[in-house]
Amino acid sequence: MEESNTQFEKRKRDHIRIALDPRSQTAGQNGLDSVHLIHEALPDLNFKEVDISTSFLFSNAAVELSSPIFVSSMTAGHEKGRAINEALARLSDRRQILMGVGSQRRELDDPQAAEEWAQVRKQAPRARLLGNIGIAQLIRTPMDSIRKLMDSTEALGMFVHLNSLQEILQPEGTPEFKEGLKAIENLVKLSAIPVIVKEVGCGFSEATLKRLAGAGVAAVDVAGKGGTHWGRVEGYRSEENELLFKVAQTFANWGYSTAESVANAKKAGINYQIWASGGVRSGLDVAKLIALGAQKVGMAQPFLEAALRGDEALDNLMNQLELELKTSLFCTGCRTIEELQTKMVVQ
Repeated sequence: MEESNTQFEKRKRDHIRIALDPRSQTAGQNGLDSVHLIHEALPDLNFKEVDISTSFLFSNAAVELSSPIFVSSMTAGHEKGRAINEALARLSDRRQILMGVGSQRRELDDPQAAEEWAQVRKQAPRARLLGNIGIAQLIRTPMDSIRKLMDSTEALGMFVHLNSLQEILQPEGTPEFKEGLKAIENLVKLSAIPVIVKEVGCGFSEATLKRLAGAGVAAVDVAGKGGTHWGRVEGYRSEENELLFKVAQTFANWGYSTAESVANAKKAGINYQIWASGGVRSGLDVAKLIALGAQKVGMAQPFLEAALRGDEALDNLMNQLELELKTSLFCTGCRTIEELQTKMVVQ
């Protein structure tokens, strides 16, 4: 049965509320506590020389970014989500960082839903936005409709979300993933913008990362275990459904950690960029993931909490994250993000 707009909006409001609940977090499971960067007591540079800027390849041109940190996709398609997305887009505009937009699923059935992004663009014309489509929707949606999603956000790239556990445990879920790889390959072939495949908290095995190597994707965001676990979120949404709730508890720690997923990518010998998210809570976490092999690092819950408090809170968070990241570079003797990726700084 198709989900009504009222049901959709309630589900998205539930997601925000439960994502902020500590019970939905797999805290301490991102694998980064066991990763140690090598301290350089005598770095051959001045702190002011440290540069964390990077870029994103779009239409054969480099879009400059102030930082490898990006805002992970969160929510959209309801009134509370609009205010959150406007705040996050203003941050993206001010700081020139990438931002994954929230769910665009509602736009597939309701053309008026795209108005949300028109309002976002009025407030943040220079925001670096990445579109959003779930794999189940991608499989059954004509390419012309997908292009409309890209156009509505003026997207630099398109996230394809893989959320198999979430779809099973979600009462309204659509766990229909057959021919998903073929759909991704087709999107890459027909899309004018880069395609980034993304998990939502369960990470990637080496085998799956190898399967994606021939699809032509620009990047994979491993989005591993360690932060908001969408199996847990849907479980707490389903407390009145005893069966789903019990199954969700069984799978409460399912998946590969963020650090394991990045390591799996290295072993897989992939030909696309690796991005990382999942339990990232500091600029030091960002530095560790870049040192392990990630090119971009995403965060969701910390940005969500700050967005609910306003622009100043978002800027304060970004200032802290950037200072922590720069400090990590300086104290490992690295001047740039590229040096952190290539020097032996992990022990």
